[in-house]
Amino acid sequence: MDSTPRPRGGRSQAPSGIAGPESSGSVARTRRKRRLPKTISRPEAEALLDAPNTRAPTGLRNRCILELMYRAGVRVGEVLALEPRDVDLGSGTIRILDGKGGDGTAYFDASAAPWLEQWKRERRHYARAGSPLFCTLAGGPVSVRYVQLMVKRMAKRAGVTSTVTPHVLRHCFATELLDEGANIRQVQEALRHADVSTTMIYTHVLDTQLRSLIRKRKRLRLT
Repeated sequence: MDSTPRPRGGRSQAPSGIAGPESSGSVARTRRKRRLPKTISRPEAEALLDAPNTRAPTGLRNRCILELMYRAGVRVGEVLALEPRDVDLGSGTIRILDGKGGDGTAYFDASAAPWLEQWKRERRHYARAGSPLFCTLAGGPVSVRYVQLMVKRMAKRAGVTSTVTPHVLRHCFATELLDEGANIRQVQEALRHADVSTTMIYTHVLDTQLRSLIRKRKRLRLT
């Protein structure tokens, strides 16, 4: 009987000098192949935000959900977990509790405030004790799947041909911050990333966009 001890977990180890599937070289190649975040243009994003029929209560609610994902970079699950007291219209802040990035604060610009204020008044007709900020007309929670499908519907209505998901709006928020002059640490804080290396991917998006613009110039050509 072979008395050679087996590694814990029953997995075989690669022989010395031979790179296994989890070697640093393999990991490095995986990191290099990491796909860049997908974004849409500002005009497309604004058209998407304008797509819901805000005369209807669900349209007003959906407009607010889109506003927070695009203008504050809040994840869809975090948006749907918000309570009314978590959003401070006066300071433009959102309290995130137990989000993917842990507890933290998100910030939204002044253009989102009137929509949120209007929805806070409207939801009183439908909310019950314990209802989240963005509730259904029966006072229940809105599902992530509903928002995913709603974003697709609104994108189609707005004439956006790219595939749009809630996370694409978060990507737009991050790349636009960088484009407007925010540094990488500020974007990291805005996105509530624990590791700045996660945020660095957005600088590559801007590099790719810049390269594309320069390629279109007749007098310059990149190889």
